[in-house]
Amino acid sequence: MFKKFFKRRGKRSELVVPPDIKSQRPCAGEIRAKGLNETLFLSPLPVYTGQAQGSSRNFSDVNDTFLEIGGSNWGMVEQGKILAVAIWMGLFTAFLMPSIVILAGAIFYPENFLDPFGDLLTFLKVTTSVSLLFAIPIGAYLYGMFSDVIFSPKSYPVRFNRQRREVCYVDNKTEQVLVVPWEGVVAWVANTQGITSYSATRQYTFGMGLEDTEQDKVQFLLLPQPSDAHALGMWTSIRNYMEDGQIVDTPDPMLTALGLTPTGDRLKSYEGLHTFEVERDDARWMSNSNDEGANLTDKEREHYGYPKRTPWPLRRWYIWRVLSFWKMPYILAEWSYWKGRRALPEKVETWSQPLPKEQWAKPSPALIKANQLVKNAMDKKGATFVDACKSAGLL
Repeated sequence: MFKKFFKRRGKRSELVVPPDIKSQRPCAGEIRAKGLNETLFLSPLPVYTGQAQGSSRNFSDVNDTFLEIGGSNWGMVEQGKILAVAIWMGLFTAFLMPSIVILAGAIFYPENFLDPFGDLLTFLKVTTSVSLLFAIPIGAYLYGMFSDVIFSPKSYPVRFNRQRREVCYVDNKTEQVLVVPWEGVVAWVANTQGITSYSATRQYTFGMGLEDTEQDKVQFLLLPQPSDAHALGMWTSIRNYMEDGQIVDTPDPMLTALGLTPTGDRLKSYEGLHTFEVERDDARWMSNSNDEGANLTDKEREHYGYPKRTPWPLRRWYIWRVLSFWKMPYILAEWSYWKGRRALPEKVETWSQPLPKEQWAKPSPALIKANQLVKNAMDKKGATFVDACKSAGLL
């Protein structure tokens, strides 16, 4: 009987599978359509795309030498704060609620509460027993937070070295290290539509193919994305980092205008204990206590046009941190990040070391020429990416 409620009535007509890039070598700007699947290739030859960069939350590490995909823990701090709310609900049910009820009864109905302390102890026995039931949803929530970190097999991240202009992939099973040239990486955005008995669904995937010529196979990296804009933004971030040396999301003109200079902690691409200090600096900025007029009196600030100081943003921040058990969410985020990472082979660590400037690899003449042609067609002539690639002779 109950099987009817849980049985799937339909399956997606198309599964997300990597395209055939081995027997059919793609080109940047090429579009392949097969059934309900449409794929736009962005490389090989990573040319200018004209798209906005994606968020640095897609990456687990970004520095002057390499960019890393895999192992990001963004959102873990917020999950820790939600956990704090659940704990407070249990504490409120166990202790605060009975105390408030007995106190109100003793004040407004003293004739019914002749022994308030005895009534409180009796009430506490009941509420503490009931509050133990909160352990079930809290335990389930903790399992959801850390199940991937503790129980799932850890995967190696993929690194993009802009100084060497190479990409490093480590096989999770064999631990074999594959290093391929950056300009030979095949990247694409796939749009797949599926049909079930309930509705039509659409999936967006950002994919990359790294060709292993020694073993005559291709290592694929498939990353589901919320939309095609997110997929294009992710590739643009990687491409701009490798080609132009842009650190993702920085320098941010808005932060500069607000007087918030990005520091090492603010540039970190994961959440942890440093996030606590970054958020506190933001709260201090909202209180106008860290601006250029921080040493001026209130009258001097008004005279020179500085905004009025207010301590409440910082006070509210401290209140909320006390209610969320101070650094507990940040400690959990820090632990999950390092616990979920897999130690890279020594060969990869050596490959990731910075090089002297004179040893940096240079882009090929073919890429430089193609970039100029595509950029000119898109920015000056208003061409689409596909048309620009055609005009550059890539198709």
